[in-house]
Amino acid sequence: MQPSVHTSTAMASRMAPQVLLRRYKPLSTITAATIAENVEASRFLPGPAPEAVIVEIPASARFALSFVENDPWTVLGLDRVTHLLAWVAEGELFERLRDFHIDNPPPGIHFKVFAQLEEAKRWVKQMMAGS
Repeated sequence: MQPSVHTSTAMASRMAPQVLLRRYKPLSTITAATIAENVEASRFLPGPAPEAVIVEIPASARFALSFVENDPWTVLGLDRVTHLLAWVAEGELFERLRDFHIDNPPPGIHFKVFAQLEEAKRWVKQMMAGS
């Protein structure tokens, strides 16, 4: 069984030495503060800092308005700790996240939104291989 860390909003574990999987819990509210909490908690996992992070977001999760207004990517310096970021969401949430991030991509991070976890895994693998 892979080691994992849990916070109030998510669980994280390694999919590979350089790939972190973060699964948000149902009904979570995602804010800059909860992202910071999860990034910090992930540092307690054994192994090197992850090059890629895959984030699964359930349809019942909510994004606080402060998340959009406060540019958490820059505030949290995520570009210094993550090179590849894949979000996985279903249905309407997938469409909203995809549409929002087409116009507002996180600076300094290769980022994409997916409807399926397997698609995200393939993209991360390709990007890490330099394809």
